[in-house]
Amino acid sequence: MRGHSSVVKVLVTSLLASSLLIGCQRKDETKKLAPVTATGSAGSAAPTGAKAIEQVTPPLDLATPPADAVKTSSGLIYKKLTTNDAGVGAKRNDTVMINYTGWRQGTGETFYSNKARNQPMPLALANTAPGFTEAMQLIKTGERAMLWIPPQIGYKGTPPPGATPETLVYEVEVVDIVAAPPVPPDVATPPANASALPSGIKYLVVNPGTGTVKAKFFDTVTFNYSAWDAEGRMFDSTEMRKRPATVPPYRQTAAMEEILTSMTAGSRTRFWVPAERMQQGGKPIAGLPEGTLTYEVELLTITPGIAPPPTPSDVAAPPASAKKTPKGVAYRVLKAGAGGPKPVVPDVVKVHYTGWTTDGRMVDSSMIKNEPAQFALNGVIAGWVEGIPLMSIGDRMRFWIPEDLAYKGAPGKPQGMLVYDIELIEFKPPAAPAAADAPPALSAPATLTRPAEATKPTEHK
Repeated sequence: MRGHSSVVKVLVTSLLASSLLIGCQRKDETKKLAPVTATGSAGSAAPTGAKAIEQVTPPLDLATPPADAVKTSSGLIYKKLTTNDAGVGAKRNDTVMINYTGWRQGTGETFYSNKARNQPMPLALANTAPGFTEAMQLIKTGERAMLWIPPQIGYKGTPPPGATPETLVYEVEVVDIVAAPPVPPDVATPPANASALPSGIKYLVVNPGTGTVKAKFFDTVTFNYSAWDAEGRMFDSTEMRKRPATVPPYRQTAAMEEILTSMTAGSRTRFWVPAERMQQGGKPIAGLPEGTLTYEVELLTITPGIAPPPTPSDVAAPPASAKKTPKGVAYRVLKAGAGGPKPVVPDVVKVHYTGWTTDGRMVDSSMIKNEPAQFALNGVIAGWVEGIPLMSIGDRMRFWIPEDLAYKGAPGKPQGMLVYDIELIEFKPPAAPAAADAPPALSAPATLTRPAEATKPTEHK
């Protein structure tokens, strides 16, 4: 990979995930990169109250490019001010480290400049406007150029509401390039010798690795991946961020879970996945490219987990013998304890649990962590508030919780009816808060839809 270690450190701080899915800048970076990477105009006006931009005198006439400037078929015009025959050129998915200044052609106003900062700006070319992506592949490291980018190629997507399309002019110096993983030669179209997973996802082993045992859905795996759309545009990559994902496969989309559990440690495999298969919590991921998506996944390590209870045979629907609460939670007793008092809201309960969607996919389980969950009954989904007060210590019960008492179709959450096996270990009244303090937040079982690189605290049920 081209670039120095200092460049990589800057890059790591500027490239963030999607998720397995989509990368986006932090708020402060979005503001800085808006002139060339925002979905709106490359020369978006500074926000109200923003610090005034220092006006820079352009080295060439903004209104009229010189006669020897080069015009491409897309309408881009560029003129090199400094050349470097020994320099290296960028490819469409690389990240360029640049110094640049931008002007509005119509008014001559400088809308951005990082000259005074003495810190090159990292820009991922897969996420910039088409004209800027094209231009950066024409300028080598060590070269400086002027660019005239017309509005038809100066936006990523459509201009934002209220924006006036305009030609923007840039002076750009390419300081360094951090190369992206190469685009697979068969991106978007699996070759004839590709194999298929049980669900039909096509794959090709790039490197078989050294492992002999496949990952299980409840193991914790560490892996790298890069992903491209059907045209070869890279839309996500842990390899560029230098930060592998570490997560149990069941926390991923169903498609990615199947992919990860088909692999052994050390292997690298290319997969072709229809975009509609990459869903979180049963719903499409916002902003994901359409069509066939190509992933290259390298499974680095597998840490064995504790096997959860098997999927119940009656997970799809409650049996006729199940009882129902007034609000519609179906339940049956799996094991009776010794009887006795039952918790009430807002008691703090300690439970072991495992949950599934009605198609049998595990949502979460305290069993695989070998650690009971503890939480206040007023901080969980309505179905748990309805069901757990039916239990005494030592009881183990199965609950079928309708969607309107679970997550109500919220994006990124498990969808539809959820089924939980819950064992009540203990309960107690909530601790009285100090006079001037709010009560502490209590964790509850995690949900199905963690991000790919999730190491966050569990969410409230």
